[in-house]
Amino acid sequence: MKKKLVIGVFENDSINRFIYKRMVKLQPGKVEAHIFENHEEGIEKVHELKPDVLFVDLHMHGEYLGGIEWLRAMKLVLPHTRFVAMTTLVQKNDQESAIKAGFTMCVEKPLPFYDMEKLLKQISNN
Repeated sequence: MKKKLVIGVFENDSINRFIYKRMVKLQPGKVEAHIFENHEEGIEKVHELKPDVLFVDLHMHGEYLGGIEWLRAMKLVLPHTRFVAMTTLVQKNDQESAIKAGFTMCVEKPLPFYDMEKLLKQISNN
């Protein structure tokens, strides 16, 4: 039996958080998801959880300057976690910057239900 894929999502938009929570409910037994409203709320939790995948807003605001700066610090703490950058409108330079910084991929948010399932399958197979 395959273990559940543990994911974390940092999302400050309440509508997008609702969408991600619904997606997880459609993946019973496959995904253990932790959805955080902000980094202050989730930063300690991800240290404990050691998720397989973290979805991070590329242009997040708050305590950190942005997703790329945050990623650099987190990769040291969670070296086996795969990081997926999210942005509202994916631009070519966003994708290039994200991959160069060390994200596994850059996706447009919120992901449609079918894309989330496909993406999680792709990540878990790698």
